[in-house]
Amino acid sequence: MSAFLSLSRQLGRVGYRACFPSSFQSHLPVTTSAARVATETFFEKNERLKRPLSPHLSIYKPQLTWLLSGTHRATAIVLSGGLYAFAIGMLALPAQFPHYFEYFQTLHIAAPIIFSLKFALAWTTFYHSANGVRHLFWDMGYGYDLKTLYISGYSVLGISLAASLLAASM
Repeated sequence: MSAFLSLSRQLGRVGYRACFPSSFQSHLPVTTSAARVATETFFEKNERLKRPLSPHLSIYKPQLTWLLSGTHRATAIVLSGGLYAFAIGMLALPAQFPHYFEYFQTLHIAAPIIFSLKFALAWTTFYHSANGVRHLFWDMGYGYDLKTLYISGYSVLGISLAASLLAASM
């Protein structure tokens, strides 16, 4: 981090001088306080004012909109990571998928654990899909007022939970 701050300080000073042609630089103020403020980078100013690097989520009141947004991103990471892991695993393992599926069935895993795994997979898929449809409506310019945002958010949660329970119970 200190190397990054040092680089940003150097770039900040270079950038300040680079903004002016060399013929004009002789007319720039050279007082120490003005020069210090003028060449002070973003990171130096934040250090001087003892500002935190970035605000932490704990200072914000949880709202449905940003919770759903974060969950949408998390389900995207889980789904894409799971897909890549499965695909690479099937390419790297010596046998074909049916062999491992049959082996998994011989483990006789308890029904509640199987249901939980199926529900988790179904919920991430259905939630991400339903919220994706919600985003498509936003892309068309619909549903931006606060009341509609909350109605669509709760609808996404309800649809994803109901569809996941139905799919996991099969």
